Amino acid sequence: MKGLAVAAIAGGVGLGIVGVGYMVRSRPKAEERRVEMGASPVVPAAGVVPTHPGVQDNRATYCQLLTAYRSDLKKQEDLLANAEAQMRRIEREAESLCRIYAANPVFQYHCNGFPICHWSHWYTVSGQETDSAAYSLCTSYVRLGGELAPREHELRPGDNWDDTWDDLRRMNANIAQALRQIQALRQQYVQMQKEADEARSQIARLRKQIADLEAQGVFC
Repeated sequence: MKGLAVAAIAGGVGLGIVGVGYMVRSRPKAEERRVEMGASPVVPAAGVVPTHPGVQDNRATYCQLLTAYRSDLKKQEDLLANAEAQMRRIEREAESLCRIYAANPVFQYHCNGFPICHWSHWYTVSGQETDSAAYSLCTSYVRLGGELAPREHELRPGDNWDDTWDDLRRMNANIAQALRQIQALRQQYVQMQKEADEARSQIARLRKQIADLEAQGVFC
């Protein structure tokens, strides 16, 4: 009997030690699980692949990143607005120059009176009018590029036309100067287009990155 009692006691003590050992070994796992549950980790939404390399996976860092993205987005939107405003300015300036480029002379006929007009008559330049086809080509060139050919009005020969020559020379000089200015405006327009396109690309990228963060539940 004493042997059985001692064995029972020894068995009970052994089970108790095993039980305590099991509890000791299992406690860190339980505590670790409770910490994980209370940490509020950022969990990516299904199908969302974050594009933020080098950023620690915690909410504070993501909030800082989101703030930076929004600041950069505002800068790029301002750059786009400025580039587009400059493009509109160039277009308005080109309209005035294109009217000079597309100018045609308006001639006026003079005579000393009937019936001797065919013996004493001449022409003068009384004004100018806009060649609509040349004007359209000019404004399209500024916006779309291509080539814009020089324009020059012929000095008509003969004494009847000599009063027009100085006017035509001035008109041709104005047309040539306008063409040079228009070509310079075209170069400015190309540069503004590049800046606008780059800003649009950056805006699209930043909006995608902001959307990635918001899809992960980052709203700061």
